[in-house]
Parts: sequence; C-alpha cells; structure tokens
Amino acid sequence: MRRKIGQLALAFVLSLMLYIACAINAYADDFADGDNLCVAVDESGNRLFTLAGAISEGDEYISKDNILYRIMSVSGNTALAERIGEETMPDVSWLDAVTAKAVFAQAVPAASDAKDDVSGDNRKLIAMYVTHSDESYIPTDGTESIEGQGGIYDVARAFRDDLQAQGIDVILDESTHLPHDSGAYRRSRQTAERLLQHAPDAIIDIHRDGIPDQSEYAATIDGEKASQVRLLVGRSNQNSAVNREFAKQIKAVADKQYPGLIKDIFIGKGNYNQDLSPNAILLEFGTHTISKERVLNSTDMMAEVVSTTLYGPQTGSAQSPESAAAQQSRESAKNESGMSGLLIMLAVIIAGVLIFAFVQTGGGQAMAGKLKSGLSELTGGFIGRRDSET
Repeated sequence: MRRKIGQLALAFVLSLMLYIACAINAYADDFADGDNLCVAVDESGNRLFTLAGAISEGDEYISKDNILYRIMSVSGNTALAERIGEETMPDVSWLDAVTAKAVFAQAVPAASDAKDDVSGDNRKLIAMYVTHSDESYIPTDGTESIEGQGGIYDVARAFRDDLQAQGIDVILDESTHLPHDSGAYRRSRQTAERLLQHAPDAIIDIHRDGIPDQSEYAATIDGEKASQVRLLVGRSNQNSAVNREFAKQIKAVADKQYPGLIKDIFIGKGNYNQDLSPNAILLEFGTHTISKERVLNSTDMMAEVVSTTLYGPQTGSAQSPESAAAQQSRESAKNESGMSGLLIMLAVIIAGVLIFAFVQTGGGQAMAGKLKSGLSELTGGFIGRRDSET
C-alpha cells in the first residue's frame, strides 16, 4: 500500500513539474499582439503611445526622449501611466570621436569578404526569425495579412542583407508560424531554440506594428523618407533586465547615429521568447498602414546601429573599450540569469524528493536514510555517501 502511495506521490510531483514548465511556456503568449488597440495616457490625460495589443498594469515605457513611464491602471482600452522620470541611458560618447559611417567604411569588410568560418574568435553572427509570418504592409502588399510569407519577410531579408554588408554573418530562418494567434510565440520558440544552437551574438524577432495611423511611424531620417522602429522587451523572464539594457544600448546608439530612428521602447507583460537569450530583441519595423518602401529605407540604418551596438566602431579587429565592457556586462548577466534558473530547478527537484521520501517512509530516521540513499544515487556518490565508502 505504501509503495502504491509513493508511486502516486511521485506521479503527482512529476505532473506538477510538467505543469509548471508548460505554464512558463504558455505565459510567453500572454502578450500576443492582435486586433486589440490600446492607448496609454499620462496623469494629465495626454496620449503617450498607442499599442496594437494588450497593456497591463506594471508595464513600462521609455519614450523617444528617454522618459520612463509605468502603467498604474488599465480601464478598457485605456491605460494610465505614471511619469517616473528620465531613464538613465548607456554612455555612447565614444561615438563622438569619429562618425560611425567613416569607421565602417574604413574598417568593416564587405559581405563578400566575410569569413566563411564563423566559428573563430572574431566571428560575428546574428540570428533572425519571424513570429507573425503573415504580417504585411497595405500600401505595398495590398493587404495587412498574407497567408504564408507576408511582406514582413521582404523586410527581414533586406535587414539580413544590410547586416551582411556590415561584415556580419546572418542566419535568417524563414519558417512560418501560422496562424497569427496566441500560439504563434510558442511555435516560433522552436525556431528560436534551433537558431540558438549556432550560438549567435544576438537573436532578433522581426515584426511590424498594427497601429492604424501610419504617421506614428513615418519620419524623415538622415534626409530619407523612412519608418521608425519600436523595440519591445518582455518583462516576465529571467533575462528581462539584460534584455532591457540591450534595447537601451540599441536606442542610445541609434539616437547618435540616426536620431529619430527608434520610436520608443515598450517593456510589456510576457517574454516574447526572450528568456532564451540575454541579447534577444523584438523589432517592429513600421506599421501595416505605412509603405514597405519607407521601411526598407530604414533597414540599412538599423543594421548599422545593431552592428555598432554589438561590435562597436572598430579599427581592424579592435573593439571600443565601452563596447567590450557592455558585452562583458551582458555576459555576466547571462551567467547570473542561468544560475537563477538552475537554482529554481534544483529547488523544485529537492521538494519533489522530500515529498516522495516522506510518503515512502513516514518521516524520522527512515526518511533520513531514504534521502541519503537517494542523493547518493542521484549524484553518483558525491552526496550522501556511506561511511564505508569514505
């Protein structure tokens, strides 16, 4: 009887662990964007931003002029935001020494000269994919949604080509993740995991927004009719803090190289699969009502910004001290977040072992003996070794 109860307890623990894992993955879809259009206003009722998706209490927003707001409450499709103050942005004063364009023209090899072997220490590698495969641009594609590969893939390919022109190897996975529903992020997660096996320096999910008013994205940047880009960060994962710093670094560099290119940064509920990597970011290139030509005019600017953010203005293979420090900081945060995940998993396993041992023995010395024996087997004798083995 006791054995049967123990088996049931073990099954319960395993089921609980599976449920937790599924719940974590499912939470990635909590902020699946869609037809829901929300507006955030400040305490005076002034509109701050529009979002094609849900806004939740606790979400944060960094405006174009680097003011941080936090969502205090949501009523229907209107969110009330509190002004927190000026957000501290990364120091990119090292860009003032020489213009980024001049640096890249002299120092970065053409894509045709890039190394075929991307496994060396000087490897530059970025991975990209498209979660919402149907997203398209009405003025150019004739519709906002194409079943299959939408116009967003033209943007992804152009962005890939522009990054390659910076001397960066790019893996663009053109898998589709239809339909465009709450399960899209779960399906694209498999693509992201596959891409991360190549150990890229960053992984980028390419999107376009669903704001009806194209004027919210249309801009003249560096003398060109172009589209702004919105950065999205998920706050419900262990990498959220470092993902946020990565987004801020991108914006800080863009504000120097191409002022006005980055529209803003939205830090929302969910994770957009960014729990998989510290250098993960979601980029929204314009909205469905803007012409794709404007967006394509922005991809080369964005490629230059991303290249500078990840690798810094370079002379030969030398990296700027600031960029190296930023990369070291991200690596440190990655190690810390990985350790946090391991500790959580270890805690769950230990709890399961304790429940199982208690049911099997009823507690007391018998339970201690059972735990000692179990730990010895689990760790290959490293923990819980018998005295005769020491």
